[in-house]
Amino acid sequence: MAKHTCLMIGGSGKAGGWIREFRSDFNDRIEIVGLADVKENVLKAQGEALGLSSSQLFTDFNEACASVKADFCGIATPPQFHSPAAIAAMENGMPVICEKPIADTLDAAKAMLRTSQNTGLPCTIIQNYRYADNKQELIRIRDENRLGRLQHIVGRYACDYRKHLSWGKLWRHEMDFGLLFEASVHHLDMLRFLSGGDCETLIGFGWNPEWSSFKHYSSGYYLMRMDNGVHTSYEGNSSAAGIINCWRSEYYRAEFEQGTVEIAGGNQMTVHRVGGEKEVYEAPGIRYHGHLYLFDEFLNWLEGGEPSDTRIEDNIKSFALVIAAMETTVDGEPKHIADLLGNLNL
Repeated sequence: MAKHTCLMIGGSGKAGGWIREFRSDFNDRIEIVGLADVKENVLKAQGEALGLSSSQLFTDFNEACASVKADFCGIATPPQFHSPAAIAAMENGMPVICEKPIADTLDAAKAMLRTSQNTGLPCTIIQNYRYADNKQELIRIRDENRLGRLQHIVGRYACDYRKHLSWGKLWRHEMDFGLLFEASVHHLDMLRFLSGGDCETLIGFGWNPEWSSFKHYSSGYYLMRMDNGVHTSYEGNSSAAGIINCWRSEYYRAEFEQGTVEIAGGNQMTVHRVGGEKEVYEAPGIRYHGHLYLFDEFLNWLEGGEPSDTRIEDNIKSFALVIAAMETTVDGEPKHIADLLGNLNL
């Protein structure tokens, strides 16, 4: 099978992780033939590691997209560059796989979606936390009706970032709505995924405790009514102390007709069945986890397989929840997701 050639936009940080995974886990399926990054030192180091010539290295993604002929474009940059880079790639004939969130604004996300639809090119967004053993097992419990009908789901994210710079980067502590755009973008998508429905109405509020290390809201509560009758609630807290449910240990509780399922860190499933003993077991493993699952799924799509579950037409419904949460925090009004997405062809 011929390798898929890739133009990679972004070379360090998260993008550096992509490059490592492409080389270690998909070396037989992916060849990076071009790289764009604004930092010359990153280009030099990654270019040498990848065996790229100077003609394959770019500081301008527009130039890269116009110059490099590749089977797809991978984008792992700060969110404000996602949409323009993806649009440039698709307009130059390349399908796109892009880090979340889709973009920094809803208008930018819509422009990216419309370009994908106008060009007919695949575009998928990373939602890596869906692809964990315990999350997939909870989906099976729901779909196989093991505990009857699903009533509601509670989600909790809580990280202790009370110390300045404890969340790795200064900009995360200084940006507006850092909780929503850097954390909740994962968790609101997860609640949508686990519930099996799309959100109709979202309402909630955010705040910033006096001991926070953040300039803007570090905490929030949000409620969502889904279109399948399931309700979800979300507690987000980047100023947590005591009980921590940080990355890969977020807590989810699913209330079913005949019992309750709890998941958090690791692969442990805890099932409380009506009239029975508490059942604790390890979730069955899946072949790929996180980003690797999405890379494999995207490559299969390019090879004629089913579209990615997190393709942009679907994932924009999750991104709209971030925008709705931001807006309801500002004005206190419930947000109807159809009003945000009503002019799109989904």
